[in-house]
Amino acid sequence: MNSKQGTRQSTSFLSGYIPNRKERHLTFISLLATVCFLLIGFLFIWFNKQTLMAQEHEAYEEIIEQLGSISRMIYFAVLAIYPVFLLLKWKRLHTIQWRNIKLKNILVFLGKTLRKWHVPLALVSTGVILLHGYLAIIRGFKWDFTNLTGVAAFILLGFLLFMGFKRFKRQDKKWHFKLALAFLILFMIHSSL
Repeated sequence: MNSKQGTRQSTSFLSGYIPNRKERHLTFISLLATVCFLLIGFLFIWFNKQTLMAQEHEAYEEIIEQLGSISRMIYFAVLAIYPVFLLLKWKRLHTIQWRNIKLKNILVFLGKTLRKWHVPLALVSTGVILLHGYLAIIRGFKWDFTNLTGVAAFILLGFLLFMGFKRFKRQDKKWHFKLALAFLILFMIHSSL
């Protein structure tokens, strides 16, 4: 055995995608929290299925819309990383200040915070979307434009998440950003109908 003493190589799934140990740890905790949230949600739906199915159509739709709204708010926080980093590339930003407060310093802090919570919030919001979709399907799914845009956005979300993990090692060829824009457009069309 030719391994050096005191060094261990992590063989977890996430270590193949996320080289930074702290980011990997936070992502793992977020995945675990999302799975727990989904299990609790699915168990709640399973135990209360008769009550949910007996609800009036408008009340049931309200539950589905509330989950969609929660997810939309979280996704806006996730997507906020793009305009902040775009502003940080702006050269004139260094000159903008109010009294002793420089706008660049505020945006740097905001950018670091958004970068840290980008993946965890995206994973949690994806869990909320899964519950939203499941509730929509179990009570008479209709192939109308609203549902088709939701299904298309969900399929796109799968590719977006995969490319997000490839983004950690800069192997996505900017597809994560392109898919995020497409997802935002489909998601907004779906939520506005």
